Amino acid sequence: MKTGIVVAVASSWYLVGLSVTVGLVIYPSFALVDEQRWVAFHQHHSQRISWAVGLPWLVQAVGLSIWLITDPGSTWVASIVCALGALGAVILTVAAAVPSHNRLSQGFDQREAKRLLSIHWVRTIVWVVTAGAATAGLIQVF
Repeated sequence: MKTGIVVAVASSWYLVGLSVTVGLVIYPSFALVDEQRWVAFHQHHSQRISWAVGLPWLVQAVGLSIWLITDPGSTWVASIVCALGALGAVILTVAAAVPSHNRLSQGFDQREAKRLLSIHWVRTIVWVVTAGAATAGLIQVF
């Protein structure tokens, strides 16, 4: 069980760090990209960020699965909160962030970029809650 929790903690905090970096550095920098280069830039960003998020999500899912399958015992509340948070982040991404990115892929729009950033900060809060729950579970087993 400890292996699953450790993997969940590490991947969850990685996602928090990535998310804060994207929210403070990358998304605000979108407005600085030249209009003629925007579409190519956005395509490049979307392809690269998918690797930075996708692999840790997979690792997080594996860690959570191990944690949940190997009897969470006294950490069942933390494991459920963590699992729901991870699922919530995926839903926010698929239902809100991806469509926003799809609209931006046609051309930069300041209002859409602000909408994306708002969605992103909600997702960041979900990731913080998820990481906090995983950390609480880890503390309980040690």
